[in-house]
Amino acid sequence: MIRAVLFDFGGVILSSPFDAFAEYERRVGLPVDFVRKVNSIAPDSNAWARLERNEISMDEFVPAFESEALALGHPVDGRAVLACLHGELRPQMVQAVRRCH
Repeated sequence: MIRAVLFDFGGVILSSPFDAFAEYERRVGLPVDFVRKVNSIAPDSNAWARLERNEISMDEFVPAFESEALALGHPVDGRAVLACLHGELRPQMVQAVRRCH
């Protein structure tokens, strides 16, 4: 008997944040995959990892992420990066979740 089903949210229930990062990078003239690069440096202790573990608030994330990006050579608006997480609902996946319920 199945008692639980887990779904990843970004890129499964919602459109991929990676696509949104790429659009943001194009819009502001950042190198391709720059946001992902910032998130991959010190993956266990960077601002992104600390935010995901709820060790810092979104308000604390912004200057921490911006500092990490600047250290890699480009200014980045941390609030704009957070806005990339809002994604579009994928109706097929919403229906799949409903069927599991």
